[in-house]
Amino acid sequence: MHTEITEYTADRFSIPMAQPFDEVVAAFELAVPPLDQTSLTEALARHRDWDTVETWTEQHAPRGFIRYWRNEPTALMAIAGHRSSCVSYLVGNHVVAERMYRFDPRVLGLAPFRVTISQRPGDPVLLTADVPSASFGSFGDGRITAVAHGLDREFAELLIALGAPVPEVLAEL
Repeated sequence: MHTEITEYTADRFSIPMAQPFDEVVAAFELAVPPLDQTSLTEALARHRDWDTVETWTEQHAPRGFIRYWRNEPTALMAIAGHRSSCVSYLVGNHVVAERMYRFDPRVLGLAPFRVTISQRPGDPVLLTADVPSASFGSFGDGRITAVAHGLDREFAELLIALGAPVPEVLAEL
């Protein structure tokens, strides 16, 4: 048995946003709702099948993404004297993740993926994320990469809905 090491490059983009920090955060959180675990559990209690998961996800991820986790370290970092603002998220879609998982369960080490909204004093608000297909492409499976290109397109559509420019690495698709 040997340890597999995969070296890969991730393409990260940081998009300057026109709105103030709190408005960008509010718009992002409205567009990417939190996972409603109670609702999903109740739906699965009634019908425990994948069709139920797909239907539930369509209804609860209006822009294709769900927010699985949120971290706002701003107040904690302020104790150390920092004045920057930051909110980080894990976002994704478990139906899309399943379409990659079927080929390699290790994809769940990257799904859901991170999105960060941040602002240094005096600088613009930045929305930062890695290009999904760049990360998922590291598995070397064209089927996974094809699904991840779909995530790229959905993320580009989310950015448009947020009034953000689409970076070239997403617009190329």
